[in-house]
Amino acid sequence: MKSNFLFIILFFQITFGQAQESQVFCTSDIPSDVWEDALQLLIANRDASRSTATAYQIPVIFHIIHGGENVGVFPNIAAQQVNSQITVLNQDYAGTGLNISDYPNNAFVNWAINQAIPSGNLDNLGRIKIANSEIQFCLAQVNAAGVPLAEPGIERINYIERGWQNPNVFATTQTLRDFIDDIVKPQSIWDATKYLNIWVTDKSASLSARGFATPPPLSGLTGIPVSATNSLNDGVWCYAMSVGSYQVYPAGIYVNTEVSGRLLTHEIGHWLGLRHIWGDGNCFSDFCNDTPSQADPSVGNPIYPQGVGSCSSPSNAPDGEMFMNFMDYTANPSMYMFTTDQVTRMQTAMANSPQRNQMGTHGICSSLSNSDYSFLKDIKIYPNPTFDVINIEDKDNQIIKIEVYTILGQKILETAQTSISLQNKSSGIYLFKIYFKNDVTQVFNILKK
Repeated sequence: MKSNFLFIILFFQITFGQAQESQVFCTSDIPSDVWEDALQLLIANRDASRSTATAYQIPVIFHIIHGGENVGVFPNIAAQQVNSQITVLNQDYAGTGLNISDYPNNAFVNWAINQAIPSGNLDNLGRIKIANSEIQFCLAQVNAAGVPLAEPGIERINYIERGWQNPNVFATTQTLRDFIDDIVKPQSIWDATKYLNIWVTDKSASLSARGFATPPPLSGLTGIPVSATNSLNDGVWCYAMSVGSYQVYPAGIYVNTEVSGRLLTHEIGHWLGLRHIWGDGNCFSDFCNDTPSQADPSVGNPIYPQGVGSCSSPSNAPDGEMFMNFMDYTANPSMYMFTTDQVTRMQTAMANSPQRNQMGTHGICSSLSNSDYSFLKDIKIYPNPTFDVINIEDKDNQIIKIEVYTILGQKILETAQTSISLQNKSSGIYLFKIYFKNDVTQVFNILKK
C-alpha cells in the first residue's frame, strides 16, 4: 500500500438517485504496511501447513443507541430487523446469499486463465468461485455475567440517560467517528474476545458515511494508523437505517427498499481482515490474487463486464472488475460474493488474532432450558407474576445462592434465602440466577407487577 495513513473519506456525492441509496459508504481505516506484512506471513504459514477452513460461530451483540423512542421507532429498531441482519450475514458468508444466481456464466473465466488462478479458487464453470467462508454468526443469548438477554443479541442504550450527545449532531465524518470511538465504545463495549460488538445509531443526514470497522489486531502490532484496535474500540459502527434486509423483514426502517444487509457484510469483512477490492487507490492491491485489479470503487448496479482494461499491472482484461464483490461499494442487490483468497484472509485472522481466535468458545450462542436438567422439575418458583414476595421451593436443598438482576444486567441482590421481596422494586422483568450444588446454574424470568 502506497499510503499508510490514508483515511477513506468518501468522495461520492449522493446524487445518484434512489437506486444508489443502498450504496456501501465505508469510512474504515486502512491497515498499515506493517500490519499487512504480518498478516501475509501468517497466511504463508497457513498455506505451508495446508490448513483447511475451520467452522466458526461468532456471537454478536448489537448496541442500539436511541433517545428514548419506543422499540420499532427509528433509531430504536425492532429485534426483527436485527434478526434479518443475522440471516443475511449467515447466507452471505456461506456463499448462498441474495442474487448469487445473477453471477454471469462466464464471469472472469478468461481472466482466471490468463492469471493462472489455481483450480481450487474456481467453480465447475471455470469462474472465480463464490466461496464459503465457514464463518457464521449468532445473536448472543447471554451477557458477560451469563444472564440471559431479554432480546437475544441486543442491548438498548438511551444516550440521554448516559449523558451522551445525539449522534446526529455531528457534522463531519471525523467528529462522528471520534464520538463513537472515544465516548460510545469505551463506555458500552462487551468483552471483545467473546463478542462481535456492533453499534447502531442515527447520524446527520449530511454525512454519506454508513459504517466503519476495526481490523483484527495482530499480536504485538499496532495495526492501524492513529489508534490501534484494542479492547475498548474493537467492533463495527453502522447507520441504523442500513441494518437488516427489506427482503427478509419488510416492516423495518430502511434507507430504501434496496437495503439488503450488505453494509454489515462489508464492514465485518474489514473486521475479519479484508481490504477494499480496489486497494484504496487507483489499481492498488487488496492482496488477494483471485480478485481482478480495479481502478476505483463501483457505484450503482453495474453490468458485467465493467471496467475492462481499467488496470494494466496486473491487467484485469478481458473480463474487467469484480463489482459483485462484497468489498466493493456497489448497491446492495449487486454485491453477492467473497473469493477463496478473501476467505483465506478471514480464516487467518480468526485463527491468529488475539481478539478473534477465542470467538464462539464461551457458550454465548446458547442458553440453558428447563428440560436440560431433570432435577429442576422439583424447583418451584411462585407466584410469578408477583406484587411482592417470590418463593423458591427447594425440597432437596440443592440451592447454594441466588443472584437477582435487572433486565439490563445490573445485579441488585445476592442471597441464600429462598423467599425474596421485590416490594420496593420497579415493575418489570427481573432475572433470578440460581446456583445449584451440582455446578448447574439456571436463570428464571420473574415479572414484578
